[in-house]
Amino acid sequence: MFRNLAEDIAFILIEKKIIDIEERDIYIYGIEVILLNGGLLLLFLIISLLSGAMMNFLAYIIFFIPLRTFSGGYHAKTSERCFIMSTVMYAISIAITKLLPLLYLDYYWRTAGIVSVLVIFIFAPLINANNPLNVFQKKRNRIIVYSLIIIDLVFFILCCIFNWKIATNKLLFVILDAFLLLVGKAVRLGDKSEHL
Repeated sequence: MFRNLAEDIAFILIEKKIIDIEERDIYIYGIEVILLNGGLLLLFLIISLLSGAMMNFLAYIIFFIPLRTFSGGYHAKTSERCFIMSTVMYAISIAITKLLPLLYLDYYWRTAGIVSVLVIFIFAPLINANNPLNVFQKKRNRIIVYSLIIIDLVFFILCCIFNWKIATNKLLFVILDAFLLLVGKAVRLGDKSEHL
């Protein structure tokens, strides 16, 4: 769906001589990414408005997106699969924060958060075949991820001190990022073992 729409848009842009046909594949990829991410953000905003979970949406934008962008991890093979999986994960995050708004006070969830931070420190950035990084980019991303985690930890501590419930959202998104890193690592190891 996203790929076909991106191809149609690129075709129109080529036809109108707005873009060069030789750069078609680059534009198709870029348009597909914009459609996917824009569609996800719009859908998440609507879900958040309808469910009264705007704090979850803000936490997603402020905490999850930057960390996920630079840490890497699992990526679905198609944009449609990514759309569905992302929507399900976002809906689950809303359900958890609605049912357990004080989750950040729970010892086991805090422990899961600490383990998640360690996973992120060890594995990030996880290189994906679809998004290879050179040595400089990998080093830069690692510094950015470490900086984001430190900022997130300070924010989480402040949330706990002042009893701000956004700490639950923050904790969930760090755990989710670590989970996606581990899944990405497992998939990568599985792919390597198939080629042996």
